Amino acid sequence: MSEHRREARPAPARHGPVRISLVMTRCLLRNLPRFFCASPKTPLRVLGIIALDSLRTLRTSQPLSRKRAGELATVLDFLGCTNAAWDHKDLCRKEHEATRERLHRARLGAHIDAYLSRLRELESRRPRTGGDHRRFDEVRSYREAVARLCVGTIAAIALDAKGDNATTLPTERDPDVATLVRILLQCQIIDDVVDYTDDVSAGLPSFLTATGSVSQALELTSAAARSYGAGGELAAGVAIFPFRITLALFTAAATLVVRLAERRYRQDPNLEAACRRAGT
Repeated sequence: MSEHRREARPAPARHGPVRISLVMTRCLLRNLPRFFCASPKTPLRVLGIIALDSLRTLRTSQPLSRKRAGELATVLDFLGCTNAAWDHKDLCRKEHEATRERLHRARLGAHIDAYLSRLRELESRRPRTGGDHRRFDEVRSYREAVARLCVGTIAAIALDAKGDNATTLPTERDPDVATLVRILLQCQIIDDVVDYTDDVSAGLPSFLTATGSVSQALELTSAAARSYGAGGELAAGVAIFPFRITLALFTAAATLVVRLAERRYRQDPNLEAACRRAGT
């Protein structure tokens, strides 16, 4: 990422499929109760904890402690709440500040402060909506930068085996972390298709609101989804196979959602104008 200093790290050790499968299974079973807990607030965030717990175990032979996994759940909810606040969505300020203080007491304050500073820098350059192909590229770059920041922050916390609270984020050359970023971007594409009318109303930059024509945006978004699913672009090697399989599944889901939206707009040429009128 260009928004912060990078750290040179040795390439992560590769493990065989049996070892990876056993670790992933143990981490899944260990974190299964989190699907029924108040925090984190979404199943996708629980899957993120399972993924990072597995990655930490494979790289350090030390799984996330119960305490650190709980703190990671709090961090994920805090990041989601912070991003929602930048989108002018509902935010309980007292709860937000209380969570931030709790994370500081957990000695994660450096990570949180660094995240907020980097996010503020990105949001200060947030692109507008309703442009052309070039504007789509700007919005796509902005969404990618925010996704890298979110995943990089939680990965830095989860992989901090020494407990030194270092805030340097994993680089794009880490194939496992890069794959998690791509999975998140596929989720954002799905959300952008589903929330198109709301995003238009709020003036939020998304894959679909980036251009003045939603048909053009869908065509460009389809190409973006395919590129995120292309594992060959990972510069530092190949991610572990469960991450690759998950990326393939989310790529298929995002591609299908975009294709259905394209068909819907082709069948009803007046739908785009109706959605924009509803948004205003």
